[in-house]
Amino acid sequence: MENVKIDKGLLPDFLIIGAGKSGTTSLDSYMNQHPDLFISPVKEPNFFGYEMVDINELELPETKEHYKESVTDLSDYQDLFREARPNQLKGETSNLYLYSDTGHQRIKHYVPDAKLIAILRQPAERLYSRFLHLARVDLLPTPQFEDLFEKGNIWWKRPDLINEGMYFRHLEKFYTNFPKENIRVFLYDEFRSDPQKLMQDMYTFLGVREDFQPDTDVQLNQSGFIKNKLSHKIIGPNGVIFGTIKKIAPTIFEKAKKSNKIQGMISNMRSKNLHRPKLSPETKRRVTDEIYRKDIESLQTLIDKDLKHWLDF
Repeated sequence: MENVKIDKGLLPDFLIIGAGKSGTTSLDSYMNQHPDLFISPVKEPNFFGYEMVDINELELPETKEHYKESVTDLSDYQDLFREARPNQLKGETSNLYLYSDTGHQRIKHYVPDAKLIAILRQPAERLYSRFLHLARVDLLPTPQFEDLFEKGNIWWKRPDLINEGMYFRHLEKFYTNFPKENIRVFLYDEFRSDPQKLMQDMYTFLGVREDFQPDTDVQLNQSGFIKNKLSHKIIGPNGVIFGTIKKIAPTIFEKAKKSNKIQGMISNMRSKNLHRPKLSPETKRRVTDEIYRKDIESLQTLIDKDLKHWLDF
């Protein structure tokens, strides 16, 4: 790693650090539409979170697989931003950075002046959405969501499950290591109710044109239980149709990924094949009170936002 030259011109100016299942995929897509922004073509390269990690020290197979799917070499990471124009701000989205033990340190090492963006969702809702996401990809941690109340099981060990929702614990490291004015925290509630306003606030924070209006009609990365598995094998993210196009016509595949219209059609198609059972108010209350209440109360002060609606519902 030390032999690779650090090129500041090929490092990000801003980072979306999470949280997962809080709209970061849609946010990444909307920001990619702005002509003054260049977003890494690889979502979740996770470089700063895994650069100093030895895969052999990772215990969980899910975490090892996540590591293998990430960009852990500085040269490869810098290549992600090579196509950016001189007038564009460069950025990327990696939810791992929020809860990584070392991510904040490596960000400070490479890009201490980077602007950091977090978007947070009520943690019980975020955790349930993660459960539905894992159901969609047939990788449920346990058969039932309520299994999380069994202390010490996989729900407590996997960093992207219960742990990721401890927002105060994670964000405190960033507020300690970076200027407060370089950190902006948004709420998923705000994103859902008025995405255009949130995007304009984001543009103001980054210092780019605020009058640009992205197409925010498409919601990406929706979660749920698969209704028809045969249909999923055909039209799913790793299905026959898209896998074949990617293999035999990679240029067309990449153009389709960048087309909001095509992505909207695909998202709507997949959404119809998903069943999303509701999180019961009783379970949401229990998860909030027993696991996240103290963290939420501390978070309010840290980010200077009223989060009573996260606690009282």
